[in-house]
Amino acid sequence: MVIIAHISRNGVRVADAIYRTGLHVDIQVSKPFRHEKIHFPLENSENKELSGTWESALDWYFNEGVFDSKDSLFPGETRRVGNARDHKSLFRQAATALWKDLEPLGYTVEIEFQ
Repeated sequence: MVIIAHISRNGVRVADAIYRTGLHVDIQVSKPFRHEKIHFPLENSENKELSGTWESALDWYFNEGVFDSKDSLFPGETRRVGNARDHKSLFRQAATALWKDLEPLGYTVEIEFQ
């Protein structure tokens, strides 16, 4: 299964976080944003901030940050706690939490299932 979190600002794609079962979450940043430094406080997960270049910040967030899937379970799924790379429910929780934190700053996070 592949799940993609598309991160955009004012309709312009900033980055994609791509989850593939059993693999490291791949981060692809659009060229205009590759060198942009960010520092955003985070309140909707156990992770406290998103900081650095987009690529390094999102890589850390999805591959090292800790999430709890309790708020994004589909019927029959088991609750999980861990990194977004560990399970699709954790990736969905990470993407949803990121959307909640970035939306007031003018960003959108759209989740696509393939």
